[in-house]
Amino acid sequence: MRTAPSEARKKRWYRNGWFKLFAACLICLVLLVVFRIRILHAVGSFLIRTDAQCQADALYVLGGAAFDRGSYAQGLLAKGCAPIAYCTGSTISQSYKAEGRMLTEADLTRAAAVRGGADPQQVLPFPYGTSTWEEAAGILHHAKAKGYRTILILTTDFHSRRVGKVFREQFAGSGIAVAVQAAPSSEYDVNAWWNSEQGLLMVNNEYVKTLYYLLKH
Repeated sequence: MRTAPSEARKKRWYRNGWFKLFAACLICLVLLVVFRIRILHAVGSFLIRTDAQCQADALYVLGGAAFDRGSYAQGLLAKGCAPIAYCTGSTISQSYKAEGRMLTEADLTRAAAVRGGADPQQVLPFPYGTSTWEEAAGILHHAKAKGYRTILILTTDFHSRRVGKVFREQFAGSGIAVAVQAAPSSEYDVNAWWNSEQGLLMVNNEYVKTLYYLLKH
């Protein structure tokens, strides 16, 4: 029968255990400091997932970041990626409501595209949806009614992975191919997002939204 360890041996074991834990934490901290830029870059890069395809029957520009997405949409139209673009989003900001200007996200995105040089007849408002899930459902119905076989979805870079997942789920079995394009932001640098408040908010909010969609849908 084995005898119980002495109190001295127990104390040495506890001391050694805590020392190992402290050493492991210290090593992890040093690695985080040394490789922080690579880690932060990877955290942001994970959220970006776009498709190489840039040819479709129609382009749908999701609501939000109207200037960035509208301007980028103009460029896609100019390159011939699609013959027509629809700007979604039914939300009206508090600022515009206060001024009595009932402009939806769809209206603002379209205005940015037209100011950038797009033909007004090529960019049409489709003021539907207050969330990515709602927009995907509305676009599915709209694309089916139009008889489209391929569509492009345009969002901001850090939204692209989640947006792609939502649309692939909604369009599964529809016979409509979906490709995601990402517009760069004018408010933060995607390669140094941690250096700006807007970049920090964007990445934090996007991970929260990603978790929410995983749990809810």
